[in-house]
Amino acid sequence: MPRISASLILTGAILITMIIVTPHYSRAQLNPPLQAGLSQALAAINIAEAAGATPNETAPLVALLNKALELNQEASSLPTNQTEQRNSILSSVNQILTNVTNQANDLATTSTQRTYTNKIITYVTGLLVAVIGTFAYVLCVELYQRYRIKRTFQMRVRPK
Repeated sequence: MPRISASLILTGAILITMIIVTPHYSRAQLNPPLQAGLSQALAAINIAEAAGATPNETAPLVALLNKALELNQEASSLPTNQTEQRNSILSSVNQILTNVTNQANDLATTSTQRTYTNKIITYVTGLLVAVIGTFAYVLCVELYQRYRIKRTFQMRVRPK
């Protein structure tokens, strides 16, 4: 019984530690339109990664997202009397987020096609290897049988 309670305590401690250590993201500082655009862009990048996009392909998109966040931070740090400059920065942020979403969607499409093509190539290659292996096995068996038959006919019968 003490083992069970000790293991439960250890498991609980590990879970609590993981919950505390796990980073919690807060988007409370973002403007509501930016939050929607950022969510769409992040979702599009996640879809592209799930479709098979490599980190090298998604790295420029993530860099653009970082740039958009920096511009948003710059716009939020402007004084309230500079609304024209803030609006121009926020419009460029929205444009960046739209571009990232579009590029991520295109990347998802190409990644899906590439993944599908790779699967087809893998299956066809496996089929070809199986067929070639089967023919090689049949050929080896046939040659071995011919060899055994030839050896049998070459035998000489000697009386004792």
